[in-house]
Amino acid sequence: MNSKHILVIILTAFAIVGLYHIFAEGRFDYPQLRLKEGQVAEMEVIAPFDFPVMKPAEQITLEHEQSVLQMNIPYMVDDEPYFLSLSEMDRLWEIFYHNRDADTNALAAECEKAGFKISPESLIFARNSQIRDRIYDSFRNHLAHIYNRGIYDSVTTDSLSIWSGGIESIQPKESFYSKAEALEYLSDSLPAVESMIKEIGNRFVLPNIIEDKDLSSEIKQRILLEIPETEGMILQNEVIIRKNSRVSSSDVVKLESLLEAYKSRGIHKSPFQQMLLAFGMMLYVSMILLVVNHCYVVNKPESQVTLRDYLPVNLAMLIIVVFSVVINHLLSLNNLLIPFAMMAISASILLGVDFAMLFSICSMLIISPFINWETFPPIIFLFSTVTTLILIERQKAQHEYLSIWFYLLISSLMVNAAISIYNNDNPALFLRKLGFSAVSSAISVMGVLVIVPYYEKKWNRATKQTLLELIDFNHPLIKKLATEAVGTYHHSLIVGNLAERAAEAIGANPLLARVGSYYHDIGKIANTEIFTENNENSSEIHDKLPPNQSAGLIKNHVQEGVKLAEEYKIPQPVIDIIKQHHGDNSIRYFYDKAEKMDLPIEPEDYHYPGPRPQSKEAALVMIADIVESTTKSKTITSEEEIEKIIDDTISRLIREGQFSDAPITMKDFSVIKESMLPVLGSIYRKRLDYPQENDKNRD
Repeated sequence: MNSKHILVIILTAFAIVGLYHIFAEGRFDYPQLRLKEGQVAEMEVIAPFDFPVMKPAEQITLEHEQSVLQMNIPYMVDDEPYFLSLSEMDRLWEIFYHNRDADTNALAAECEKAGFKISPESLIFARNSQIRDRIYDSFRNHLAHIYNRGIYDSVTTDSLSIWSGGIESIQPKESFYSKAEALEYLSDSLPAVESMIKEIGNRFVLPNIIEDKDLSSEIKQRILLEIPETEGMILQNEVIIRKNSRVSSSDVVKLESLLEAYKSRGIHKSPFQQMLLAFGMMLYVSMILLVVNHCYVVNKPESQVTLRDYLPVNLAMLIIVVFSVVINHLLSLNNLLIPFAMMAISASILLGVDFAMLFSICSMLIISPFINWETFPPIIFLFSTVTTLILIERQKAQHEYLSIWFYLLISSLMVNAAISIYNNDNPALFLRKLGFSAVSSAISVMGVLVIVPYYEKKWNRATKQTLLELIDFNHPLIKKLATEAVGTYHHSLIVGNLAERAAEAIGANPLLARVGSYYHDIGKIANTEIFTENNENSSEIHDKLPPNQSAGLIKNHVQEGVKLAEEYKIPQPVIDIIKQHHGDNSIRYFYDKAEKMDLPIEPEDYHYPGPRPQSKEAALVMIADIVESTTKSKTITSEEEIEKIIDDTISRLIREGQFSDAPITMKDFSVIKESMLPVLGSIYRKRLDYPQENDKNRD
């Protein structure tokens, strides 16, 4: 961890502390009493002065709603409906007048054009001018009557509060017509047009007793202002909360009232207290970030950790803090909605479960100040996330996102159930908490779906999907190997079968072992003719060259393979296998040839550059590579001969220390031999027979 890394940590800490002081309202203005309902008070809280107890906003809202429900809705008489009704009537009779000679069908059609849907049978009266005019006068008179009395609609009370000129008059509902009653009155009073009234009566009967919206809003506002915001007083030196007592909901209200009293009195922390707060928060956050970054270094060799790798780790901490700020301070939502598991699960897939466990603990610690040091949400976050990480690891479900969501949901359910039983929560509260956790789980997994593929691609990780794409025979490098180096291609396929079978047997990654085998000799494309499997007459080329040059050409296929792999964006674990599949072995054939020719020898000229295998998969490819080439260079007559070749190969590599850096055991070697024997038994193609341990151009 160098100075640049320390600078990243300090900048991240500054950003987190800055968010704390921006959004954690009032931290500098007055003392903080971070007690929540259900907590056990660690200290006694005594009132420093007299102050009123403020009602909770929910209580004030409830009282307002109840008062509004009890108030008399103010109604007024509106003249507009009567005017509209008469206008509609005049418009209809005008149609009758202009079509007085038309039959009822034609008259009904004209009425429908004007928006009056009336059956022809209901219009018989309109053909007689005397009856039509008489009904017109009678219709207007009856409309005047019902509108003068008043028409209401959807009134549930027994009386109506009628306002006129600022004066309220309470009248029984029976003093007015309901809309249905008004229509019935018209039908009974005008039997000649009863059927027409049933069809279009709603066009003429419109409620004119309506709510006075402006007055109603004014009354509601007046009611709200009349509701007192306080209930009682707390006197100076009165004990608000006793030490070791459980904090109740009423205690929380008193504490909030005390904080409001501090605000109204303008009581501030001293500059020294403010400085101590900032320093303490900075120290707290910095320690957490140092632990996270140090653990990352422990999980990854220092040589492989770059500044680029440090940025996402610190950014993840900052993002989880931002989520906490948004949900708790900006949106004032339940803290269980924070997608806490998002970063931990991503860390597990990208960096390993051990690091993800510690990351979860540090995440819980770093968001605690932003959720008011609550007790239960961090517990739910931590245990549900850790349980999910364990399930993912045991079930090998690192990229099975639907399963991850299911594990996280079930884990949240179990932890929420345990906490709810402990708190004696009612079923409704438990279901609400579970709903919040379900939403958090869904957001977390959706975040993982974005984060993991991005960083796997950015960091060139060997994911299952990437590896499956690499063993596709249509991959450009595989096609190039198959067409330009046929012998190496077939050799790589057999090595892949051997390594995959052995990987399955010892619990390594079979897919990575197969892909590493397919690409381990990809560098031979650069100079195919010098390798025996591609050119039976390759010895003629080497006979014309000094041994050190031949050795240089042979070992150069490793560097060429790395170069090609990087060019084609092959994942780093596969590139590591290309680098390590020969370790730092000597190229004995040309070394012995140089000794026989009595030439000066520089040992590094006759050794592969290494490094030695660092993983089980690289060790398996090394063994399979040597065993396959050795087996094919001999005439095999029995399984015992194959078994001896495997034993001799493994023994020699152990003696040379090639497996000293690989996490592989002696028990694994026995399992490897048993798994490779069936595959090797099917090999029959003969190669050039090299001297024992003197592999001229081992693959």
